Amino acid sequence: MRPEQLIDRRGRCRLVYEPIADLARGTICGYEALERFPDAVAPEEWRVEALRRGREPDFDAFVVDAVLHAREELPDGCFLAFNVRPATLLREAVRRAFAQRPRLDGLVIELVPRVARRDESRFVACVEELREKGARFAVDNVGGEDGVLRHAALVRPELAKLEGTLVAGVDSTPAKRALLFEIERLASRFGTLLVARGVTRVEELEALMRLRVPLAQGPLIGVRAKTLTPIAFALSRYVRERGAAMLEPGSLAPLVERTPAPPAAPEASSAAEAFRVTDGLAAAAQRALLRPPERRFDPLVCRDANGDHAGVVPFERLVEALAHAVDGPPAA
Repeated sequence: MRPEQLIDRRGRCRLVYEPIADLARGTICGYEALERFPDAVAPEEWRVEALRRGREPDFDAFVVDAVLHAREELPDGCFLAFNVRPATLLREAVRRAFAQRPRLDGLVIELVPRVARRDESRFVACVEELREKGARFAVDNVGGEDGVLRHAALVRPELAKLEGTLVAGVDSTPAKRALLFEIERLASRFGTLLVARGVTRVEELEALMRLRVPLAQGPLIGVRAKTLTPIAFALSRYVRERGAAMLEPGSLAPLVERTPAPPAAPEASSAAEAFRVTDGLAAAAQRALLRPPERRFDPLVCRDANGDHAGVVPFERLVEALAHAVDGPPAA
C-alpha cells in the first residue's frame, strides 16, 4: 500500500461529518469526523493492512492531519470530535502532527477506553499537553464497555459518549432510564457533558431530555455529510420548546408524554380532574392518590398554561421521578 492511497487529491484523508445537537438550545454545536477510504473499504481494514505493511504510524498521522485541517473550516461556536486510540496519541508521527499547530481549540479527542498500564504515565502527560493547547477530551462507550470509569479517572474528560445500545429504547425501558439517571448524576459531579449516540426516534430524544442529557447525535439529529457547512437542525424549535419545559425543577413538565386529547367529557369535570404541567411532583402525587380507587393509578392527564391538552404522565413515571428527587446526590 502506497501512502498516497490513504489520501485524496487534496493531500488528506477523506472525512464525513455527523452533526451533534445541543438539547438545551436546539442547535447544532459540533460534529464527529469519521474517516473514509477508497473503494468503500472499512477504516479498520485499512488499519490492518497498514499494520501488516509496517505503515500504521503513517496511517494514524494521515487521519489526524486530515482532522486538524478540517478543524479550520468549523462553523463558529462548534467543535469537531474524532475517535482515536490512546496508543495512537503516543506515536511520534501523530505527536508531530499536533505539534505543528500552536492551538487546538475546538478539537475534541474521543478516546477508546483501552490503555496499557505501562503507558499510563506517558498517556496522561500527553493528554495534559494537548489540553494545555486547547483540546478537549471525551471517553467513548460509556455504559457499554468495561474499564470506562477507570479510563475516565485518568483522562478527566469534558465529554462522555453514551453507548448506542443504552440509548436505544430508553423511552420504554425503566432499567435503562435508571442507569442513565445515575450516569448523568455522576457526570455532573465531575463537570462532564454526556453525548447520546445513535438517537433514531423522537421518543428517545424526549426521554434523554427528561434525563438532562445535554448533547445527542444520530439519524434523528442529522445525516453524515461531506462538508462542514452549517446545517439546520430540523427539530430545533421542538427541542427548544421541550427543553425549556424540562428545565422547570420539580414539576410534571419533564414527565409529560404527548398523546391525543382524551374523549370529550363534561367541561367542568374535565377541567377539575386535569393536572397542570407546572404542578409540583409531590402535590400531583398526593392529588392522584385521592382519586377513586379504580382510577387512582391511571395516567395523569395534563393541561398547559392555556388550558389545552398537553399529554399524560404515566403514574409509574411520577413515582420514578419522586424516587429520584428524594434520592439526593451522594456526599462528596
